[in-house]
Amino acid sequence: MDEVERARSSEVARDGARFAPEEYARAERERALSRQAHAAGDDVAANLHAEHALAAYQHAAVVARLSRAASEQSEAQTLLDQATAQLASINAERAKLEHEADDLDQRARAVRERLIPATSASTTAEREAARTTAARSLVAGARLLCGAARLMKPDADGLAAATSDISVLEGRLEGSPARSTPGALAAGAVSSSSPPPLLPIDDAARARARCLELLASARRDRDRVVDGASGADGLLAELSASGGWDPVRDERGVVVTLWGGYRGTDLVEPAATKLTALGRIASAHPAFALQVVVHDATPAARGGSGDLDARRGEVAVQALVAGGASPSRIDVEAAGTHLPIADPSDARQRLRNDRLEVVFVGP
Repeated sequence: MDEVERARSSEVARDGARFAPEEYARAERERALSRQAHAAGDDVAANLHAEHALAAYQHAAVVARLSRAASEQSEAQTLLDQATAQLASINAERAKLEHEADDLDQRARAVRERLIPATSASTTAEREAARTTAARSLVAGARLLCGAARLMKPDADGLAAATSDISVLEGRLEGSPARSTPGALAAGAVSSSSPPPLLPIDDAARARARCLELLASARRDRDRVVDGASGADGLLAELSASGGWDPVRDERGVVVTLWGGYRGTDLVEPAATKLTALGRIASAHPAFALQVVVHDATPAARGGSGDLDARRGEVAVQALVAGGASPSRIDVEAAGTHLPIADPSDARQRLRNDRLEVVFVGP
């Protein structure tokens, strides 16, 4: 009996009364029966009921611990769910701020490029030749930026005029550089009948800045319709994690580069496999369009009229479409030799310039 009283007055028994009231009530009944039997002089029955009471108190204590543990687990899960929701909200806000910062940075770069401090002065023939080479690179870059803007918003204001100006500049660069009326291209007034404007290096820089600005504007307009959060970082992380792609980001979007992908105009099997895989990735990320850019190591590789690059671009598109990419969301550009990544005068290194870029252009 004394042991029953000690068990009844313990802290675990009090927890049993709180968290396991039915078990505790059973123990109390057995205790009462034990006391009645003891009072009646039936010690055997009293001991038997006392044992049942002790077992019931212990059972109540176990049920109480389980109930309290379940309650604590439920509270902890509630706190975890709240913390997870708060973290998701913070991550979404951070992604939005990062996207806005990226947009502001791109707009600032476009403004800086347009604020060319002074018109280039006449110089030596050697430097003029270097300027012409640089102008060709700038114009090629401008065409890719305007192409990316067209993928984002085909009817963007000023895009047609900018593209026309680039074609005029490309025609001028096929001949010799000439100086004439300042500011014609910057104002978007160049046409085949216009007088020759500034040196090509100046006009080319303005053309690139203009296309960069058009791309940033097209991206902002698309974000208002689709989603303000940028998926470029997520796509870049996904491609990086999958291995074998070595993706990078530039002003157009997420870039994957393939080297040694062709035998003539046919894709070699590894390149075809990679392009098909990229087509599947494009299908899983419909917010992105694809810009396919063919680069050459030597001018002769373009086959004079550029038919070779056109065929290479066509088979690349076929492989991407086979993977699930939408053909209406793919654009092909031929950059020729104007955007080298290795020294074109080095016979061994310049082969790296022969490459294919697949650019995921998106928000």
